[in-house]
Amino acid sequence: MAQGPLRVALLGCGFASEFHLKAWRLVPGAEVVALCDPDPAKLEARAREFGISRTFESVAALIQNIEVDAYDVATPHATHRTVTEQLVTTGNPVLCQKPLAGTLEDARAIVDLYTRSNVRFMVNENWRWRVWYQEIKRRIGAGEIGEPFYARLGTRGPAVVPTPEYPDTFGLPRFPRFTTMPQLLIIEFLVHHIDTMRFLFGEVDSLYAQTRNPTKAVAGESVATLVLNQGPLLGLLDSSWASYGYPAGTANDTFVVEGTRGSLFLSAEGRLTLHRADGRMDRIPLDTTDNYVRMYWGAINHFAECLRTGAPFQTDGPDNLKTLEAAFRAYDSARENTVIRGRT
Repeated sequence: MAQGPLRVALLGCGFASEFHLKAWRLVPGAEVVALCDPDPAKLEARAREFGISRTFESVAALIQNIEVDAYDVATPHATHRTVTEQLVTTGNPVLCQKPLAGTLEDARAIVDLYTRSNVRFMVNENWRWRVWYQEIKRRIGAGEIGEPFYARLGTRGPAVVPTPEYPDTFGLPRFPRFTTMPQLLIIEFLVHHIDTMRFLFGEVDSLYAQTRNPTKAVAGESVATLVLNQGPLLGLLDSSWASYGYPAGTANDTFVVEGTRGSLFLSAEGRLTLHRADGRMDRIPLDTTDNYVRMYWGAINHFAECLRTGAPFQTDGPDNLKTLEAAFRAYDSARENTVIRGRT
């Protein structure tokens, strides 16, 4: 792609759009010049908040009336196939919010379409760009804990059950669609963790999953545990949106990775420590300022940089399919109560 200003159109003005727009502001030489959303109220509110003058209520109108260099899709995942099928006709690169689609059939169709059309495509799977996972990746790569053999990653809290602070729940007013999704926690949230585990430790050879839903507030699973076999590493993903005694707001992950020469521990407050085999313990300083926006920036800046340099995307379509396939295999495992084998 030629050097010069990167003009971007953002599609979708819901919850995630705030973080997309804040992140794009941090990308040198890039500007979001247009917004698209079928909801006039959401469209007007985001346009006013971020000072964007060109707005469109349909993808067709967006394509027909303004030329841009790239598209950023932040619409609900149920719309991704329809939206991306329209955008591919422009030949411009597309960044698409996770999860790529609500079914493997749709996800594979999107990836196949963009591959055949030779149009650049990346999934905004941004969890791996959280500051602590980037640092953990660096420390593991430097051999500071030896060979990793076990990792446990989890987030627990009362996101979909009422609390004194959030009588209507923290999550459901923000994401009403969660109430009717037949598949919820794994595809909407743990897909992040599956991708992070792949980023840190490689591909999933087999997995076993169990799910529960102790609340009537949502149709899909609100509790899930996955056991991942990743070569020499045993991985455990453990998450709940229905558990009391944890912060009611958006909680950070807890994480531990154990290796043959030491272990790394991440607290829910974002504190990272390295415990070495010789008994020494290092507190690893991390700048966690605005870490949620910076997570989006990490993925979005990577997209922009790859467009400028021609480098491959870390989370291109074929790569993200591996994450999504593991997520859907987790549902198969939970339904059949069995280990699902075969590398994703």
